[in-house]
Amino acid sequence: MTKKLKKKIKKSNKIVEKDLLGNQGEVYFSSDFDENSVYFEGFDSLTGTIVTGSYDFNKKGGVTSYGFSIGDSDGIGFTHSFELENNKSFKKSAKHLRSIFDEDTTYANILSNALSTGNCQAIANYLDGLSGVASGSMSTAAGVGNGDLCYA
Repeated sequence: MTKKLKKKIKKSNKIVEKDLLGNQGEVYFSSDFDENSVYFEGFDSLTGTIVTGSYDFNKKGGVTSYGFSIGDSDGIGFTHSFELENNKSFKKSAKHLRSIFDEDTTYANILSNALSTGNCQAIANYLDGLSGVASGSMSTAAGVGNGDLCYA
């Protein structure tokens, strides 16, 4: 692995910690350079929230897709994954998603409905408008609990 690739991976890990997860708790990373993937896991000791996820990168280190599941000790609450429009979209997408988590009551209502009904299509459709997400079908996936994923 080149020094430049290591630097790009480190920068992407910071985006996960700061922009995607909002510096909530410890985050641990492990890389699989044969698969061009980085896996992450975080735990917030105040809320009991557990996050597991990964992102894929190209040979230059640009992130091409990412996904994660959020839950607690009882299991998975919800899962989101995204294909990105280009390898420079990761930070923009992560920041937009963080702002949705923190401030968007429409998202909260759609997620609440999805968690109570098990129907994840509305949440997938809503998240498909996220900044930096690739256009076209199957670029966004969402799931609730241990159910199947819905795509938009």
